Amino acid sequence: MTTRRRFLRNTAVVSAALAVTSQTRLVLAQAGSSTYRNPILGGDHPDASPIRVGDDFYLTHSSFDYAPGLLIWHSRDLINWRPVAAALHGYHGSVWAPYLCEYQNRYYIYFPADNRLRVIHADRPTGPWSDPVDLGINAIDPAHIAENGRRFLYMNGGQMAELSADGLAVKTAPRVVFEPWPMPATTRMECTCLEAPKLLEHNGYFYLNVAEGGTAGPATSHSVISARSRHAEGPWEFSPYNPVVRTRSRDDRWMSVGHGRLVDTPGGKWYMTVHSYENGYRTLGRQLLLLPIEWAADGWFRVPDGITADAAIPLPVAGMSQQPLLDPSDDFTGPELGLQWGFWHEYDAARFTVGSGALTLAARGKSLADSSTLTTAVGGHSYTVEIDVEIDPGCECGMMLFYDPQHATGILLGPEGVGVRLANGYVPTRQQKGTRRATLRVVNDRQEVDFYFRLPGKAWQRTQESAEISGMQHNVLGGFLDVRPAVYASGSGKATLRNFRYWPEVKMPA
Repeated sequence: MTTRRRFLRNTAVVSAALAVTSQTRLVLAQAGSSTYRNPILGGDHPDASPIRVGDDFYLTHSSFDYAPGLLIWHSRDLINWRPVAAALHGYHGSVWAPYLCEYQNRYYIYFPADNRLRVIHADRPTGPWSDPVDLGINAIDPAHIAENGRRFLYMNGGQMAELSADGLAVKTAPRVVFEPWPMPATTRMECTCLEAPKLLEHNGYFYLNVAEGGTAGPATSHSVISARSRHAEGPWEFSPYNPVVRTRSRDDRWMSVGHGRLVDTPGGKWYMTVHSYENGYRTLGRQLLLLPIEWAADGWFRVPDGITADAAIPLPVAGMSQQPLLDPSDDFTGPELGLQWGFWHEYDAARFTVGSGALTLAARGKSLADSSTLTTAVGGHSYTVEIDVEIDPGCECGMMLFYDPQHATGILLGPEGVGVRLANGYVPTRQQKGTRRATLRVVNDRQEVDFYFRLPGKAWQRTQESAEISGMQHNVLGGFLDVRPAVYASGSGKATLRNFRYWPEVKMPA
């Protein structure tokens, strides 16, 4: 089965596969409520780039070091999202801050991979998408805009280049057309870091949103800065409402709020997506928030008075309600690996088979460090994950909470028996040597983690070791990543995995 066939599902199939038992939000909207609560996508979904196509909304976001990449999400109301396709089916490097757009009834995603700009295109937002085209520019954070048939690509550092008519090549070298807004001297921030341009043409003006202040660092870093011009090339004038969005205090729930893109509804309402770290839970990565905006009489936009990211906010589309987030549980009965899964630093379709209730994963590498872990992003302060494992002789398989290959903690089964891997890579003890089948469970209780296992026909056992993972986050480790449940297989032979189960709460074994 080809890579594309494994991962390219239509909307109905994906929704049926993933919309199973619910994952609770940090705050659930009441049934029939006319409001929603942030986040709209919990867990790591940074640099989101939403567009409206008729009555439908689509977005993609950074996929970083995971493949398949550039997951495409669909919504009818800007609040409830479901994945419908993966635009990248191989590993192309670390993918940051993509820009999904439509031009003359064709869809484009401009994105950097390992800091070099590329573009893919398709007839529909769900694809199939073309292979990446290298634009020959070393930069990040691309954004597309057109004026009178001319096409332009903005990028970090206030740079802009003109594109060819088909949008697949660069006509002119990048040049600086926009300077940073002067942040107040009293602002505590990480850096100037002019990045994340987002563009919009509205009522005779071109609007340019950028991020300043740094993506992480102090809680008050990052922001949404806006400017406008009569032309796509500038010159630009700054909004009197700058910063349009910013975390005001390190005591706020949502920290380093920034990277804003505007989108309107069919009913004429306007909203802005932003991403943010959650206070005390940076391990979840940058979560996706939605804020309403209003257009002032002077033609500038702003967030209405009294609206905060942690408020109950009126729903964008009447008659809709906020639903629980997706549950990544997987019984592996389908013929394809679900879109919730991503491999670290590779994608090899020949390495695995799925169906009839089992995922068979060939061992890769000597340990977790080089095994290409299979992961799924989740939200929530506490959760429980569990999986049934069977290994060949010489194979080691584990259920991890994974940040990167050097920083992961979990419980594993291998030739030496059952063991716990602490976040620094230390495996202090082993037990049950010779065991080749077990059920492994990891319980994340607000970043303190316990480990359990059960042998066939036996009672659950809790390991002596536990872990604490609050330091597994970007401000400590770098990488702009998140902690996510993961499985791996290393050594020789294969691991057979069954019944991956997720609960959005602490669940002790019965």
